[in-house]
Amino acid sequence: MRPSARTTVSSGSHFSTQSEHLIRPLRFFHPTRAELTPQHSVPRADAAALEKSRWSSRASRKNRFTSGVIHVRHNPEDEELGSKAIVPVNQRIRHPESRLKVHLTSDVSFWVAVIFVLGSTAWIVNGFYLFLPLVDIGGDHATAASWWAFAGGTLFEVGSYLMFVEALNTGHDELFGPALWGLVSHPVHSDERLVPDKSSSVHDSKDLDTNKFRWIGLGSWRDLGFLACSIQMFAATIFWVSTITGLPHVIPNLATSPSVPIADVFYWTPQVIGGTGFIVSSLLLMLEVQTAWWKPGLSSLGWHVAVWNLIGAIGFTLCGALGYAALSSTKVNYQSVLATFWGSWAFLIGSVIQQWETLWREDPKSGRGTG
Repeated sequence: MRPSARTTVSSGSHFSTQSEHLIRPLRFFHPTRAELTPQHSVPRADAAALEKSRWSSRASRKNRFTSGVIHVRHNPEDEELGSKAIVPVNQRIRHPESRLKVHLTSDVSFWVAVIFVLGSTAWIVNGFYLFLPLVDIGGDHATAASWWAFAGGTLFEVGSYLMFVEALNTGHDELFGPALWGLVSHPVHSDERLVPDKSSSVHDSKDLDTNKFRWIGLGSWRDLGFLACSIQMFAATIFWVSTITGLPHVIPNLATSPSVPIADVFYWTPQVIGGTGFIVSSLLLMLEVQTAWWKPGLSSLGWHVAVWNLIGAIGFTLCGALGYAALSSTKVNYQSVLATFWGSWAFLIGSVIQQWETLWREDPKSGRGTG
């Protein structure tokens, strides 16, 4: 029989799970959701009646529940390893008694949402400056539009970097790295339960004090959230190039008669590459909160955030793709500018939903203190 794994929470609560309670939308990646059954002195037949706690990679990354130490043990048959076989990690779990309320916390997750709201607003202003002259409302404001685009691109770059930092400090790489390698890489028979490790002690949680907050580094590429945030940061950096080259006098006569090869390479192409990266990132973030790759996660705020960001990303990509022919066709130029306009509004809607998501958190005073 294949060895199972054990999970223990520092508060003294013990949990077990089964392989079918680990959700992975894509096989190669780590689980994005898990159901944990509290272990008490109950017959196995009554275990299903116990209220379950739930872990979600997005909720954990967005700090929606209070944090606590989870002790994870793989291959408990190796008793001679003792406490060395136990990996303590900080994770956030939704317990049956967890209650969400509007709770303002000035952390990375909060500022990610704020910065994307501000960045989307800057892009909307840019869209107004570019689009209104095309419908004979107002004069030409190309200079102002380029500076607003630079502001929006810079805010998106900062927000994307903070998304990366947010994903870097979740501890998911430790949770699904050495500890649950067997669950991630191999199927577990449905009759094999993960039993509590009564030998683990709370003092092991002191080891977590050495895990300092990281501003740069690498996480697990099998973590959907980390991969999506990494692609988002790369895409935002490439896209940012186009907002710099779009500033006045960087590319001479960009709005009227620029050098076509220079404009195509340094202005339009970064928009296409960056926008495509935004599309990929949004799709991965949608998958993260879905129970299957084909099943929309309509009940998740995070899914709606990703959907609106996907629409915005498509708009920004179309803007760059149509921009190659913008000078030779007024109709193409109209659609290129319009794509930026509606794409910016889509990004703003997604950012506002994300801001709402970060405000609704578990009250640390009312929870169990184990996240």
